[in-house]
Amino acid sequence: MKSVLGVFSLLALGLLGAGVLAVVGSAPLTRFSSVAGSEGGFVSDYRSLLLGVAIGVVLSTLARISWAEMPRRVATWLLANERNFVRLAWAAALVAVLLFY
Repeated sequence: MKSVLGVFSLLALGLLGAGVLAVVGSAPLTRFSSVAGSEGGFVSDYRSLLLGVAIGVVLSTLARISWAEMPRRVATWLLANERNFVRLAWAAALVAVLLFY
């Protein structure tokens, strides 16, 4: 539950930042007109802002994973599902015989 709240708080912070940029960008700012490339003033790109927030959420989620213990967990999962892999291999072989015979 704590990690879910952390993700939502990060998302809320990003949306708050987007709101601030929308309010600041609504009035023409002559100081930033040469940077924006138009005479309308400061222009914020909301797609790139949303992409940046999404990348931030993904990176914060990936940072919570214990990468040192990941190989052991994958090996344990593979050993626990060994019987399912054998069944899948048999099913693939039998379907291949039916299709190619």
